[in-house]
Parts: sequence; structure tokens; C-alpha cells
Amino acid sequence: MQKTPTEREKLLADIDRMLAEAPDEASRRDLERLRESLNSPQMLDMAKAIETSPPRKASELVLHFHAPLLPVPLTAAGCVLASALCLYAAMLAFTNPLIQIGGKVMNLWLIAAFFGSLSVLFTALSFKRSFFVRIDTEGMVTRHGGKRWQHLRVGEVRWKDVRSLQERKDRVLEVRTATGEALEVPLKLVNYKILKHHLDNMVMLYGDHSPTA
Repeated sequence: MQKTPTEREKLLADIDRMLAEAPDEASRRDLERLRESLNSPQMLDMAKAIETSPPRKASELVLHFHAPLLPVPLTAAGCVLASALCLYAAMLAFTNPLIQIGGKVMNLWLIAAFFGSLSVLFTALSFKRSFFVRIDTEGMVTRHGGKRWQHLRVGEVRWKDVRSLQERKDRVLEVRTATGEALEVPLKLVNYKILKHHLDNMVMLYGDHSPTA
């Protein structure tokens, strides 16, 4: 019984076919680099793990990227500082619940509750997303999560329709498609470099200067 080729084997076969059809040396070098990356020990280990693992639903073969509403260092620092002040005020309150600040007597339990609420607020803000990107085996979908990036063009594109990328001066990545339309993605995405690397590979395979173009 003939074994069904894996997705990696299909991709390698496509690369071999495009290598044979490559119009110039630069295209061949790009395709050879892509082939080498797919044959790296890490990729081979990953492919072996996928082949030996139980079948997964298509809905599980998905990666999500997002841009936080506020910078991660800001929400992290705010949460840590508020939590520390909450614990410190609570610790002092066990000895004496009242403290004089600027000539006013204040209840340390109320202060602890205030900073505890701030800690919860910063934690909640850390989960707020202003932009979303979803990629799977078929393509990419982008959408807004708030007003900050509402001016960016969003939508969906199949990998075979990706043609070119451009990182603009306004720190936005422009993804051009076969129809001439563009999707715009902010560079502030968490793990943006991983997404950019994947998009670079798709452009190498299907873009304007690929052997298939």
C-alpha cells in the first residue's frame, strides 16, 4: 500500500519542482535556503513528532498573534507594583490599621484594597487586545480589536495569493495580494518576528519574484 505523503514532503516536492524551473541563480539560492530550513534537525524532529502524534482537527492547526492594548512592560510593572503595595499595606494593617499621611488619618485596609483593585485592573488590561492575526494551513485572517488600529485594512488572504511584503515607516507591515489589495498588520504584534518569517517563506514560494510567478 502506497504511503500518503506528508505536508512537509509535499512542500519539499514543490520546492524541488520550482528549483528545476527557477529562472535565475538568485531564485535558486532562495529556494535552496528554504529547503535547508525544512531539512534542519529541528524541523525533522517536529515533522517526526507530528507523524507519530494522533490526528489533529483542522481547527487545532492554528496560530494566533495579537497586539496588546497597552505595552506589556507597562501592565507587568503596574501589576507587580500594585500587588507589592497592596501586600505591604495589608502587612502594616495587621499591626495598626490606621496611618497618618499628610495630616490625614487613613485606613490601611482601604489602601490595601485600593492597590489590590489596581493590580486586578492591570492584569485585566494585559489581556486586552487591539489587533488580531490568525494563521492556519490555508491562509491568514486579520481583524481589529479596538479603535487604535481601526485605520488599518483587514481581511483574509490565502497563502497562494500572497505576493509581496513591505515594512513601512509608520511601523506597519503591508501584505500585497494577487488581486492588488493589501492587508496591513502593525509591527507591535507579540511574536511578530515569527509571523514575518512565515510570511517571508510564503512570498518566497508564491510572491512576485518566485519561480511560479
